[in-house]
Amino acid sequence: MKRFLTPVLLASSLLLGACATRDVPFQPAVQAVADQPFTAAGRLSVNVDGKGHVANFDWQHAPERDTLSVTTPVGSTVARLTRDAAGVTLDADGKRRTATDVEALTEETLGWRLPLSNLVWWIRGQTAPGLAVERLPDGSVRQEGWTIRFVSDAEAPGPYPRRVELSRDRLSMRLVVHAWQ
Repeated sequence: MKRFLTPVLLASSLLLGACATRDVPFQPAVQAVADQPFTAAGRLSVNVDGKGHVANFDWQHAPERDTLSVTTPVGSTVARLTRDAAGVTLDADGKRRTATDVEALTEETLGWRLPLSNLVWWIRGQTAPGLAVERLPDGSVRQEGWTIRFVSDAEAPGPYPRRVELSRDRLSMRLVVHAWQ
């Protein structure tokens, strides 16, 4: 039995290795000059003070409105954040919370600020316009106190990064986008 398992395990390892992607820094072609609508879906992981959380997300963005739904890995919606001209609404845990901006609302409810206005640019591999940018030797950037790393798949590059990693103080976030529209 052991003689049979060794080749099977070796073949499995080789197949899995062949499926692995090689990550490279993402470099946008040009800096966007205007905010454009998009829809993005993928996975989100957040680590605060060593405690990690994983979820899926579905984000519809337009300059005048955002709807960001966070779901469990099996598809149940746990939170929905909506931003429009009237302010921001967060529906979660059977409660509705409102505020004038996302950052204040998430600070109040989560204990940390979700930088949605900048994340609109960062998820597309761009720096937020009009803000100071520090370019770091490893290819990442620092903006508004966040260190942002844009990652692409070397074998399947696209117009946007495959993964965006953010860190600040005691918080790190990772967004892996599976679908763009």
